[in-house]
Amino acid sequence: MLNEFTERLANDSVDLPNTKEQSADLLCRHAVEYNKLKKCFAEAVKKGETLLCDFKQDTDTYHGTIPSTVTNVTALERLLVQMEETEKVFDDFWEQFSGRLKQCHSLRAFEESFNIVQCSLNEHLQIISEMTDVGDSVERVKTLLDELAAFQKSCEEKIKLSEDLLYSGGQLLTSKRFIVLESIQPKCDEVQRLTQTLNDRLEKRLQTLNKSCELQARIQKASEWCAKGVMLLGSEPADKCISAEQSLTELEEFMSSAHHLKVESPREFYSLFEDTITPETKPIVTQVLQRLDDVTTMCDKRLASLKRLINKPRPILSVNPEPAIPIHLANNITKISNGVDECDLAIQNDENIVTKTKHVLTELLYTERQYTAELGSILRGYKDQMEFSDMKNLIPSGLKGKNEVLFGNLESIHSFHNQFFLPALESSSSIESVAVCFTENREKLLQLYTYYCVNLTRSEELREAVGEDNLFFKACQEKIGHRLPLGAYLLLPMQRITKYQLLLKELLHNEKNQNCVTKLQKALDCMLLVLNNVNDNMHQIGITGFHGDWNDLGGLLLQGSFSVWVENKKDLLKELRLKPMRRQIFLYQQGLLLCKKVSKDNKPMYHYKKYLRMCNIGLTETVKGDLCKFEVWLEGRQEVYTIQASNLQQKQQWVSEIKRVLLEQLAELKGEKIKQYISTFGKHVNLRQTNSIDGQNETGSNRNRRPLSHHETTDDDSSDYSLTDDESLDGTIKHKADSYISLADYNALRPTDATLKRGDKVDLLKAGSSSWWYVKVHGSKTEGWVPAAHLEISGRKSSHSSQSVCSHGSASTE
Repeated sequence: MLNEFTERLANDSVDLPNTKEQSADLLCRHAVEYNKLKKCFAEAVKKGETLLCDFKQDTDTYHGTIPSTVTNVTALERLLVQMEETEKVFDDFWEQFSGRLKQCHSLRAFEESFNIVQCSLNEHLQIISEMTDVGDSVERVKTLLDELAAFQKSCEEKIKLSEDLLYSGGQLLTSKRFIVLESIQPKCDEVQRLTQTLNDRLEKRLQTLNKSCELQARIQKASEWCAKGVMLLGSEPADKCISAEQSLTELEEFMSSAHHLKVESPREFYSLFEDTITPETKPIVTQVLQRLDDVTTMCDKRLASLKRLINKPRPILSVNPEPAIPIHLANNITKISNGVDECDLAIQNDENIVTKTKHVLTELLYTERQYTAELGSILRGYKDQMEFSDMKNLIPSGLKGKNEVLFGNLESIHSFHNQFFLPALESSSSIESVAVCFTENREKLLQLYTYYCVNLTRSEELREAVGEDNLFFKACQEKIGHRLPLGAYLLLPMQRITKYQLLLKELLHNEKNQNCVTKLQKALDCMLLVLNNVNDNMHQIGITGFHGDWNDLGGLLLQGSFSVWVENKKDLLKELRLKPMRRQIFLYQQGLLLCKKVSKDNKPMYHYKKYLRMCNIGLTETVKGDLCKFEVWLEGRQEVYTIQASNLQQKQQWVSEIKRVLLEQLAELKGEKIKQYISTFGKHVNLRQTNSIDGQNETGSNRNRRPLSHHETTDDDSSDYSLTDDESLDGTIKHKADSYISLADYNALRPTDATLKRGDKVDLLKAGSSSWWYVKVHGSKTEGWVPAAHLEISGRKSSHSSQSVCSHGSASTE
């Protein structure tokens, strides 16, 4: 039994267990057997000692006369000694074996703890390696410091575990060795290295953030100092000595306050924050340093100017009598004196103009940087938190998934300004290049800000629905340090697009160079166009009741309020309708939308009333009796809309825009054939202002007025075009002669059309309800539809002059 047990122990001691659990289980099982054997040993020894005691009593009784008794005593004593030695050997063997198992258990426990600690330290090292954000504001850096403090507490727990592991490893190394323990020391060294690396990186991260906080604080102070300097420099130059002295004192105090910025030189500043300045923050630091230099330079110049003004010596006039000066000499002296004064005044005015221009340019660049930075803070502080933050549980249910409604295209606006517009302004070296920045980006600004401002109403409704003071908005506002709620910051793009034209007006007002004036005026016109278009589209969102496709209307060109009279030939009560209707008219690329303005919840709303397609209307530019009136009318003047503008400028703007749209349709639909016709006959489209048709006499020439038309559909009897001029005002078709002559070449546009050459004689077979006639060409079997405008009664001399722009892009003739 003992031999079997020792053999098993010997076998198990060859291959040690690979895990802590296996070694503990093996030690437990063998300890049970060991205790059982030890109990057997104790029982055997006890029985042997009892037997030996009995044998010794017998020997004493018989005084050793029985030889066998003495022999038994001797043999029993020898067995007891042998058992004692065997038990001792067994105990030594067990001590060695159990020591190996216990040390194996401790080693496996150390290895498992090492793996856990090593993995944990590596994870924390990975986390701190990814902590590269140094913040772009003081508030952001403080947030990062709070996050680092929380991370440090987590690291302290892991460092405590690593210290415990190092202690247990040291204990194993100093204890009596039963197994090979050479693997412990490298592991202890690795844990110590990882712990030291983590501590070093935590310390370095803390130092970096503290430096970043100091950097951002200096940048913030420098920006505030520059803004204050710009405001101080932007004040009107002093005219009086007292004001100049006061300005000098204020400016000197302001310049003395620059020492707290601790920016002696850019090189020293960069060397101080070399480890903190990142590729992202370097442009900001460069801009701030450049702006500091600019403001300091301007302040130095202003100081020098004020000192010259104050220290200007006052002449002391002598009162000694002098001989009288001849009159002609006195006049010359007066002229010379006046010329010198005017020269000094001109120089001083030029200096003031240059100073004001620099102030405006400085304000433009500074506010553009601020605007771009604030847009970025909105996107990071609110939009990004809605998508990637742990604050998602605070988002109201009505706000989830509605980022595009809440922010519109704010991200596109920020991207455009940050990547294109701001760098373009910063790289501008002259006023002309600044003006070009606006003219070249007009379409982009128009597209971005029109979409944003139109969406702003939806954004306001959404914020009202979820509440401006909900927990999510409040948490975001507090986190990024905004003083005002989100709604106030979402108005920044509207305020910015309005600010541009004000700054351009100031530059234009101060500029004398004609080339600069021309480019600035062009830039100002572009920004006013953008502003007006944004305003027009803001009105458009108030239209209700229109069920057509908005995409079919094309782009919105103009909108305004007008007085409108409507004359309809089928309206028997037209004589009674003398009172005009007030209509809000929207001019689109493809039509006119007439609406009635109403107020709802103090917001303007426009109820849809009528839609006039541009391809169906004609234009009369002037109406007798009122220069502010013009007319748009449908084919054959079946319906005439007399529109009265509030002033002549508004009327001219609308007439010009409607005329432009109709002429574009004319160029698109007629093409080269109409140009050939015009060049052949020496005619041109003279779109001059004309009198209303109602004020013209019904002469033979009026009856021959035909608008040049095109066929828009494949329907032969389509009525979507203007009526021909041979149609009377009551809509009936008058008698037409049989024989006509072609005024110009016409190539068939459809299979049902006929091709004509100039001078071809044709017979009229059928008159369509629109400006198309069905004819047969003399001398051939060719039949088909042709535009009535290409035909004239055979033998009549044509004398045409344009009077009004017609619906299908043609000019009416008479």
